[in-house]
Amino acid sequence: MQARAFNPQIFLEFLCYSAFGGLMFFLVRSGNYLFYVTPRMEPYLYFTAIVMGIWACAGLGRLFRPQYKIRSAHCLVLVIPILLLLLPHTPLSAADLSGKYIGGNAFSGFKAATGLLTAVPPENSPDPADPAADNSVVAEDFPSVLTPLPNNNTADSIVPPVPDPQTHVSEEQYSTDLPGLDVKKKKITIANEDFGVWISELYGNMERYKGYTVLITGFVFKDSEMLQADEFVSARLMMSCCAADLIPAGLLCNYAKAAELKTDSWVTVEGTLFIGKHIYNNVAYDDPQISVTKITPAEEVKGYVTPY
Repeated sequence: MQARAFNPQIFLEFLCYSAFGGLMFFLVRSGNYLFYVTPRMEPYLYFTAIVMGIWACAGLGRLFRPQYKIRSAHCLVLVIPILLLLLPHTPLSAADLSGKYIGGNAFSGFKAATGLLTAVPPENSPDPADPAADNSVVAEDFPSVLTPLPNNNTADSIVPPVPDPQTHVSEEQYSTDLPGLDVKKKKITIANEDFGVWISELYGNMERYKGYTVLITGFVFKDSEMLQADEFVSARLMMSCCAADLIPAGLLCNYAKAAELKTDSWVTVEGTLFIGKHIYNNVAYDDPQISVTKITPAEEVKGYVTPY
């Protein structure tokens, strides 16, 4: 009698709820959820796993309740994402993306739209919406701080134009809580796990760290539309919310031998931080940049960077 009363729809729902909830719990516990979303989503994924577990247990009471018309199409709502999540996944690379370099200004109040940075025009710049205004940009409008560097025949280093260090900021005004900061030696060593923290800090307080020596590891990102031949970005893929918004972000590096660097190769960059002008869409904005003194190969860093 119980066999005839067995409800296959409730059993299928029980399997879907249990599988989806268990998969959410596994992804969070293993850390694999970071392939898809940022760490701040962790409590929501735990909540989802708990709700799925409650629904699965609640359905057990109806498992042997007769039902004359069986419906199962609604279970596809969970079956399809379960199957997709069970497929093997590897981290994306810059070659898999169509977005361009946005710099770290996205961390400090600039607006990013469709993967491109909307820069803030300098004071007294012409209004691009005014047809009568002269919106052309010439070299005299924004003198370049990235001057050609002499070749000293050293394989991995050049002689950079080192800017004068700041003298008007006292050491007491510097934050000593940031990891890798050595105020006395004027040096910043950016660990892989602190990449996002330091990008945000350098773009938000670039004057404070002007003249500091910076060590940073990232992949070589080049953009022929936005960067010069002697420029590349020491970049990591930044995720603001989920994998759909991944985009390269990092520090622009001035290096005379940039053309010799292989795109997407991983390197550790050492150099002096200075404030340059980066021009995009006929406007310029301040940009913390590295005048490279040394480049060494580095191992690939797994995972993405988040700005939070």
